[in-house]
Amino acid sequence: MARRRRPESAAHLAHRAHVQRDDRGQERLGGLGACLRDGHRPGRNPRRRVSFGPGEYRQLLAGRRPGARQDLHARGPRRWHHRLQRQRHRRALRDDLFDGGRALRHSRPVTILLVGLLCTCLGACDDSNGGADADLVPDAGADAADTVSDTVSDTESDTDSSAPLEANAGASRYALVGESVTLDGSASTGAVSYQWHFGDGTGWDDPRETPTAEISFDEPGRYRAVLTVYDAYGRSRSDGVVISVTEQPTFSPQASSSIITLPDNRLAIVSPDSDELAVYGWSDAGEFELVERIATCDEPRTVAQLGERLVATCPAVDKVGIYTLDGEATTLSLDWGDRPFGAVAYDGELYVTLQGTGGVARISLDSGVPVVEERIHVIEDARGIAVLPGKRLGVTRWRSSDDWGRVAIYDLDSGETTGWWLEFDDQLASDTETGGVPSYLDPIAVSPTGDFAALPSLQANIAQGEYLNDEPLDHQSMVRAVVSFVDLETGDEARERRKLFDDRGLASAAVFSPRGDYLYVAMRGSRTIERYDMLEEIDAGAIFDVGFAPQGLALSPDGQYLFVDAYMSREVVVYKTDAFDSLAEPHARLQIPSSEPLSDEVLRGKQLFNDAFDPRLAKDSYIACAHCHLDGEADRRTWDFTDRGEGIRNTISLLGREGAAHGPMHWSGNFDEVHDFENDIRLHFGGLGLLDEADWTSGSTAEPLGDPKAGLSDDLDALAAYVSSLSSYPRSPYRTPDGSLTDSAARGKTIFESAETGCTDCHSGPRLTDSAWLSEGSPKLHDVGTLTDASGNRLGGELTGIDTPTLHGIWNSAPYLHDGSAATLRNVVTTRSAGGVHGKTSHLSEAEIDDLVMYLKSL
Repeated sequence: MARRRRPESAAHLAHRAHVQRDDRGQERLGGLGACLRDGHRPGRNPRRRVSFGPGEYRQLLAGRRPGARQDLHARGPRRWHHRLQRQRHRRALRDDLFDGGRALRHSRPVTILLVGLLCTCLGACDDSNGGADADLVPDAGADAADTVSDTVSDTESDTDSSAPLEANAGASRYALVGESVTLDGSASTGAVSYQWHFGDGTGWDDPRETPTAEISFDEPGRYRAVLTVYDAYGRSRSDGVVISVTEQPTFSPQASSSIITLPDNRLAIVSPDSDELAVYGWSDAGEFELVERIATCDEPRTVAQLGERLVATCPAVDKVGIYTLDGEATTLSLDWGDRPFGAVAYDGELYVTLQGTGGVARISLDSGVPVVEERIHVIEDARGIAVLPGKRLGVTRWRSSDDWGRVAIYDLDSGETTGWWLEFDDQLASDTETGGVPSYLDPIAVSPTGDFAALPSLQANIAQGEYLNDEPLDHQSMVRAVVSFVDLETGDEARERRKLFDDRGLASAAVFSPRGDYLYVAMRGSRTIERYDMLEEIDAGAIFDVGFAPQGLALSPDGQYLFVDAYMSREVVVYKTDAFDSLAEPHARLQIPSSEPLSDEVLRGKQLFNDAFDPRLAKDSYIACAHCHLDGEADRRTWDFTDRGEGIRNTISLLGREGAAHGPMHWSGNFDEVHDFENDIRLHFGGLGLLDEADWTSGSTAEPLGDPKAGLSDDLDALAAYVSSLSSYPRSPYRTPDGSLTDSAARGKTIFESAETGCTDCHSGPRLTDSAWLSEGSPKLHDVGTLTDASGNRLGGELTGIDTPTLHGIWNSAPYLHDGSAATLRNVVTTRSAGGVHGKTSHLSEAEIDDLVMYLKSL
């Protein structure tokens, strides 16, 4: 085994700095930028030129010789702590280095480091050896050989050797921690001696006659080993090889998803709009063909495998469908409002999240017929589900509270429920990061090494705004895509490892590579797939424009193919995973629905509603309509829109409202047509707009409630058509299993409709609202005693009251009131109904209030 030596420090490198002179004795000084550009390693032989990988640049900026081994001895959370401390230091130092030289003015240690690096690079960068004939090979990515360019010394002369001097370090490869790795340079030609540097700060002090070396690595990482070969004349050439070292994969991840891979090179995808499952297969040659399309229950959202069967969940109709490829179908009807969403199989049984009731249903098929064996209450708004190591299930709360993101952990042996907590990030927003709470937690990606999980989501910056902290929200400070990492042994989030993505709004899905060294993340509104290097904790490439609203990811078992469920484009887009190292082109496109179930206009509107990539819709791909109204629902957030001429506003669900069918839109009645969202797109999303500039500036079109925008843009008309198509309310789980009112709700209905309470004075008719226009531009508003200074204005003017919202689906939209000031419906009818202005309830008993609340929940 090779003898290890201590890496040289930055100070030592600076001490050894020197000035090169050419053959005429003239000084030839390069700069730090030239040194980095030309690929020299400070402190090394100035005539040996290399290409730096991303990790090595970080080492250089952190004051370590590129390739030096990171001194990590801890495992698990402690190892993360050391990495994160170094990562934070490196980022700060990097920002100083490339920010106008402020480090020179503010930091003496950084100044010393800069001087050391500069002097060292001046000594290493001799222009006499840096011409265009250097044949530099750029870094091809962490999973390809970090090729070191071939450089011949100035004393090179013609040789009679029949074999030219060429270095060949062999192919890049994977290894396990502690596993012996043989580095073999025997394919090199013209060499009489060899010298290996192993990429961990150790290597051979002198050349040897043998081309092979044995090495093992005690920590995961990408080690860039360099082979230098010498011929009989002392000339040298170098080549590099990357050894990607991982822990032993010990776990087979299984999580709910819209797309999954199956045995025998097959995959299955749900098609919600056409009520189908599509199954495709592929050959060893990479050719794909349709295996089967299966009719399912209405609007299937996720798919799972249970033995030889496929399972589809259909939350809109409270059903779970179980299917075989030979046409056999069984449907399990659950209770009204259960809203089954995520599904996984474990130990021969099926576990399905019940989003409506906050539970998990354990379903068996022992008799051939699906039976609910147990209902387990785990967490409110239960959505995604994954099998975890240690016979546990992880269940995400889809829409977080204002303080925490949460995942419930259910132990299948003990029956106990614990949890993971993703804390609120209180940092001030910048152009690269924002604070807030991780929300829209859906899938859980578990590493195949079984030691941590990744949770893609959206970080909602609800603590910022003109009223809240004098910092108005803008297009890049409101929402941002985020991935949170949790240690599976301790259940603690690695908080400083939380990854925020620039120019991305919502991370909707994630999947690990088979060895866990890469995480692939789908960005829903941005139409991109990001690859994140888990070993070096850096971005490692992206694939752009993969299709509208990618919502699910799957990886072939060998890691060769990445499957992207771009359902709004009606395709599974297949990429080879090496596409991240080059200009990506799809390997295949697989049609999901058998035929298009929506009209052209509604489909186009749905695409636009979910998109942030189109610069007409948003600047920098941050905000899509769906980022506050995913699936048409409310995000359960309260935002500070004071800078918009409004105030503190609670997000309203779009489901069942059919666009502007109820009358004035928003709490203040500031829009009279869905097309008025053109104003939000232009003024607050940073988009260029869907209207032509001439139409936008014509008359009063640019004003909400101004000249009609309908008919001026096909795309804006399509967006309005989609929003207007949302005609159904979600089923309430507070009814009986068959959908009728409970006895308590029936009593509450009587109270609600009584003259004494006065509820129907405003909440009347089949839509339970009196929302209307009194005259052009003047909505019917009510001051029900809930207005405060935080309520702000209406279109920049006085806010005299609030538009009456429907009560249908109110069980699914906490918090309540225009400013989100009521946490529960009981608060609405008691503490926020003081004085009888917002309904008269002071005469009711506690039992009667319970009945009234139960009726409201049943709507």
